[in-house]
Amino acid sequence: MSDSFPKARIEIYKDDAGKATSFSTDHHDFQFNPEAVRVTKSMTPKQGRQAGRSAPKHQFTTGNPAQLEFGELLFDCFDTRTNVYVAHVAWFELLLKADPGLHRPPRVTFAWGDGWGEEGGAGKVNTGMWFVTGLDVNYTMFLPNGTPVRATCKLTLAEEPPETEEKASPDTAHVHAVSRGETLQAISAAEYDNPAEWRRIAVANGIDDPLRLAPGQRLLIPPILR
Repeated sequence: MSDSFPKARIEIYKDDAGKATSFSTDHHDFQFNPEAVRVTKSMTPKQGRQAGRSAPKHQFTTGNPAQLEFGELLFDCFDTRTNVYVAHVAWFELLLKADPGLHRPPRVTFAWGDGWGEEGGAGKVNTGMWFVTGLDVNYTMFLPNGTPVRATCKLTLAEEPPETEEKASPDTAHVHAVSRGETLQAISAAEYDNPAEWRRIAVANGIDDPLRLAPGQRLLIPPILR
């Protein structure tokens, strides 16, 4: 990569770029030479209590999104005497707000280093979709009239699973979030390819009335063991 090229780019994901109405440009380029980049990933198992066991048996339901944390991003507009908030920070703030065209914040991709336009150029950092979940700005230089011209930012991103990710197999337990208007029969059809298996879900979740499901309710989908 030529020295004239930007060191890093955050870009609105292609499927969101054409619908997001708050942004004058779909990407932001900046110099990036971090002291550290932190990637964390965790999994919270569901504890299944069974009689006769001294400790609960762990069951996998779903993983937690990876977190990507950058140290200090330096934005310096002193040479041009321009407002660093207008030139840089304001664009990042929009990534934390619900966009009118999307009704949610946009998803982004992040690329850095050699091959930053290519998948795998910098491992985990250069792959996948993310939501920006945190922005911590520290303004460190001002013009005599109070205009901020230099700032350091700490940025946190949370992983968004790929849209093509295969759904959980019916022979593994997992959790389903109920959407408005969903029924147990519809959930059973989607999870097991058989609407008649709805009683299996009702029993696993202690549901007496299958017609009373609340939007956002989380249901354990038990496995069908073969």
